[in-house]
Amino acid sequence: MTASINPIQIHLDEILEHYQIVRDSIVKTAEQTKSLLTSSTVPPDHPFFGKSVNEVSKFYSDKLEETDCQTSLFIVASAEAALRVDYTQRVDRKKKDSISREFRAIDKANSDKISLDNHILDTLAKQHPTAKASVSQLRGALHYRHWLAHGRYWYLLGQKYDPSGLAKIITTLFHKIGLNTSPPLPRTKSQTLVCIPPEN
Repeated sequence: MTASINPIQIHLDEILEHYQIVRDSIVKTAEQTKSLLTSSTVPPDHPFFGKSVNEVSKFYSDKLEETDCQTSLFIVASAEAALRVDYTQRVDRKKKDSISREFRAIDKANSDKISLDNHILDTLAKQHPTAKASVSQLRGALHYRHWLAHGRYWYLLGQKYDPSGLAKIITTLFHKIGLNTSPPLPRTKSQTLVCIPPEN
Protein backbone atom coordinates (compact mmCIF):
# COMPACT_ATOMS: atom_id res chain seq x y z
CA MET A 1 0.00 0.00 0.00
CA THR A 2 1.07 3.63 -0.41
CA ALA A 3 3.06 5.37 2.31
CA SER A 4 1.33 7.47 4.95
CA ILE A 5 1.28 11.19 4.28
CA ASN A 6 3.24 13.70 6.31
CA PRO A 7 0.74 16.49 7.10
CA ILE A 8 3.51 19.12 7.13
CA GLN A 9 4.80 19.61 3.61
CA ILE A 10 6.84 22.29 1.91
CA HIS A 11 4.76 24.09 -0.72
CA LEU A 12 5.90 25.95 -3.81
CA ASP A 13 4.91 29.38 -2.47
CA GLU A 14 7.01 28.85 0.65
CA ILE A 15 10.03 27.76 -1.38
CA LEU A 16 9.83 30.78 -3.68
CA GLU A 17 9.40 33.16 -0.74
CA HIS A 18 12.47 31.69 0.96
CA TYR A 19 14.40 31.83 -2.31
CA GLN A 20 13.67 35.51 -2.82
CA ILE A 21 14.69 36.37 0.75
CA VAL A 22 18.00 34.53 0.42
CA ARG A 23 18.71 35.92 -3.04
CA ASP A 24 17.98 39.50 -1.95
CA SER A 25 20.27 39.04 1.05
CA ILE A 26 23.15 37.82 -1.12
CA VAL A 27 22.74 40.71 -3.56
CA LYS A 28 22.62 43.24 -0.72
CA THR A 29 25.72 41.78 0.96
CA ALA A 30 27.59 41.78 -2.36
CA GLU A 31 26.82 45.46 -2.93
CA GLN A 32 27.87 46.36 0.61
CA THR A 33 31.13 44.46 0.24
CA LYS A 34 32.00 46.04 -3.09
CA SER A 35 31.18 49.47 -1.68
CA LEU A 36 33.54 48.81 1.23
CA LEU A 37 36.34 47.80 -1.13
CA THR A 38 36.02 50.94 -3.24
CA SER A 39 35.30 53.57 -0.59
CA SER A 40 37.48 52.78 2.42
CA THR A 41 40.43 50.86 3.75
CA VAL A 42 39.60 47.20 4.26
CA PRO A 43 40.78 45.91 7.64
CA PRO A 44 43.29 43.01 7.50
CA ASP A 45 40.92 40.62 9.27
CA HIS A 46 38.13 41.17 6.73
CA PRO A 47 37.33 38.04 4.66
CA PHE A 48 37.87 40.00 1.43
CA PHE A 49 41.05 41.81 2.42
CA GLY A 50 43.30 42.00 -0.62
CA LYS A 51 40.55 40.94 -3.02
CA SER A 52 39.49 42.90 -6.08
CA VAL A 53 35.96 44.00 -6.88
CA ASN A 54 35.88 41.45 -9.71
CA GLU A 55 36.85 38.66 -7.31
CA VAL A 56 34.09 39.70 -4.92
CA SER A 57 31.58 39.81 -7.77
CA LYS A 58 32.58 36.31 -8.86
CA PHE A 59 32.28 35.02 -5.28
CA TYR A 60 28.73 36.27 -4.82
CA SER A 61 27.73 35.33 -8.35
CA ASP A 62 28.69 31.76 -7.50
CA LYS A 63 26.57 31.97 -4.34
CA LEU A 64 23.58 33.11 -6.37
CA GLU A 65 24.05 30.24 -8.81
CA GLU A 66 24.26 27.75 -5.95
CA THR A 67 21.10 29.22 -4.42
CA ASP A 68 19.36 28.72 -7.76
CA CYS A 69 20.47 25.07 -7.86
CA GLN A 70 19.35 24.33 -4.31
CA THR A 71 16.00 26.04 -4.84
CA SER A 72 15.46 24.16 -8.10
CA LEU A 73 16.02 20.89 -6.24
CA PHE A 74 13.44 21.86 -3.60
CA ILE A 75 10.91 23.03 -6.20
CA VAL A 76 10.94 19.77 -8.16
CA ALA A 77 10.89 17.75 -4.92
CA SER A 78 7.82 19.69 -3.77
CA ALA A 79 6.11 18.93 -7.10
CA GLU A 80 6.82 15.22 -6.68
CA ALA A 81 5.43 15.38 -3.13
CA ALA A 82 2.22 17.07 -4.33
CA LEU A 83 1.72 14.49 -7.07
CA ARG A 84 2.37 11.56 -4.73
CA VAL A 85 0.00 12.99 -2.11
CA ASP A 86 -2.68 13.35 -4.79
CA TYR A 87 -2.04 9.76 -5.88
CA THR A 88 -2.29 8.45 -2.31
CA GLN A 89 -5.48 10.35 -1.57
CA ARG A 90 -7.12 9.13 -4.77
CA VAL A 91 -6.26 5.54 -3.90
CA ASP A 92 -7.24 5.74 -0.23
CA ARG A 93 -10.47 7.67 -0.74
CA LYS A 94 -11.64 5.35 -3.54
CA LYS A 95 -12.79 8.15 -5.79
CA LYS A 96 -14.86 7.14 -8.84
CA ASP A 97 -13.19 9.24 -11.55
CA SER A 98 -11.13 7.51 -14.24
CA ILE A 99 -7.76 8.70 -12.91
CA SER A 100 -8.50 7.42 -9.41
CA ARG A 101 -9.65 4.07 -10.77
CA GLU A 102 -6.47 3.72 -12.80
CA PHE A 103 -4.35 4.72 -9.81
CA ARG A 104 -6.03 2.05 -7.69
CA ALA A 105 -5.32 -0.57 -10.35
CA ILE A 106 -1.68 0.54 -10.44
CA ASP A 107 -1.46 0.46 -6.66
CA LYS A 108 -2.92 -3.03 -6.50
CA ALA A 109 -0.48 -4.33 -9.10
CA ASN A 110 2.63 -2.58 -7.86
CA SER A 111 2.12 -2.25 -4.11
CA ASP A 112 4.75 0.14 -2.71
CA LYS A 113 6.81 0.36 -5.92
CA ILE A 114 5.03 3.35 -7.41
CA SER A 115 7.03 5.25 -10.02
CA LEU A 116 6.38 8.96 -10.39
CA ASP A 117 7.42 8.82 -14.03
CA ASN A 118 6.08 5.49 -15.28
CA HIS A 119 2.91 5.29 -13.20
CA ILE A 120 1.72 8.72 -12.07
CA LEU A 121 2.91 10.92 -14.93
CA ASP A 122 2.02 8.34 -17.60
CA THR A 123 -1.52 8.18 -16.23
CA LEU A 124 -1.89 11.96 -16.04
CA ALA A 125 -0.61 12.40 -19.61
CA LYS A 126 -3.06 9.76 -20.86
CA GLN A 127 -6.04 11.11 -18.94
CA HIS A 128 -5.25 14.79 -19.64
CA PRO A 129 -4.12 15.06 -23.30
CA THR A 130 -3.71 18.83 -23.02
CA ALA A 131 -1.15 18.28 -20.25
CA LYS A 132 1.19 16.04 -22.30
CA ALA A 133 3.61 18.86 -23.09
CA SER A 134 3.71 19.95 -19.45
CA VAL A 135 4.29 16.37 -18.31
CA SER A 136 7.17 16.12 -20.77
CA GLN A 137 8.66 19.33 -19.38
CA LEU A 138 8.41 18.02 -15.83
CA ARG A 139 10.15 14.83 -16.88
CA GLY A 140 13.04 16.92 -18.15
CA ALA A 141 13.10 18.76 -14.83
CA LEU A 142 13.18 15.41 -13.01
CA HIS A 143 16.42 14.53 -14.81
CA TYR A 144 17.86 17.86 -13.66
CA ARG A 145 16.67 17.20 -10.09
CA HIS A 146 18.29 13.75 -10.25
CA TRP A 147 21.59 15.36 -11.25
CA LEU A 148 21.39 17.88 -8.41
CA ALA A 149 20.34 15.33 -5.79
CA HIS A 150 23.24 13.01 -6.61
CA GLY A 151 25.94 15.59 -6.13
CA ARG A 152 26.40 16.64 -9.78
CA TYR A 153 29.24 14.16 -10.17
CA TRP A 154 28.66 13.71 -13.93
CA TYR A 155 28.49 16.26 -16.72
CA LEU A 156 24.92 17.35 -17.28
CA LEU A 157 23.95 16.74 -20.88
CA GLY A 158 20.37 17.94 -20.69
CA GLN A 159 18.82 21.32 -20.01
CA LYS A 160 19.57 23.34 -16.90
CA TYR A 161 16.65 25.03 -15.19
CA ASP A 162 16.15 28.05 -12.98
CA PRO A 163 13.60 28.43 -10.15
CA SER A 164 11.24 30.74 -12.04
CA GLY A 165 11.18 28.45 -15.08
CA LEU A 166 10.52 25.40 -12.93
CA ALA A 167 7.76 27.16 -11.03
CA LYS A 168 6.07 28.01 -14.34
CA ILE A 169 6.32 24.40 -15.57
CA ILE A 170 4.82 23.05 -12.36
CA THR A 171 2.02 25.58 -11.96
CA THR A 172 1.03 25.11 -15.61
CA LEU A 173 0.93 21.33 -15.22
CA PHE A 174 -1.02 21.47 -11.97
CA HIS A 175 -3.53 23.86 -13.50
CA LYS A 176 -4.08 21.54 -16.48
CA ILE A 177 -4.64 18.47 -14.30
CA GLY A 178 -6.74 20.37 -11.74
CA LEU A 179 -4.36 19.91 -8.82
CA ASN A 180 -4.80 22.56 -6.14
CA THR A 181 -1.61 24.48 -5.37
CA SER A 182 -3.02 26.88 -2.80
CA PRO A 183 -0.51 27.91 -0.11
CA PRO A 184 -0.89 26.15 3.25
CA LEU A 185 -2.20 27.74 6.42
CA PRO A 186 0.46 29.38 8.63
CA ARG A 187 2.37 26.85 10.70
CA THR A 188 1.92 26.72 14.45
CA LYS A 189 4.93 26.45 16.75
CA SER A 190 4.33 22.73 17.08
CA GLN A 191 4.49 22.38 13.28
CA THR A 192 7.81 24.18 12.80
CA LEU A 193 10.15 22.04 10.77
CA VAL A 194 13.29 21.04 12.65
CA CYS A 195 16.23 19.40 10.91
CA ILE A 196 17.78 16.76 13.15
CA PRO A 197 21.11 15.30 12.00
CA PRO A 198 21.15 11.51 11.67
CA GLU A 199 22.86 9.47 14.33
CA ASN A 200 26.23 8.02 13.45
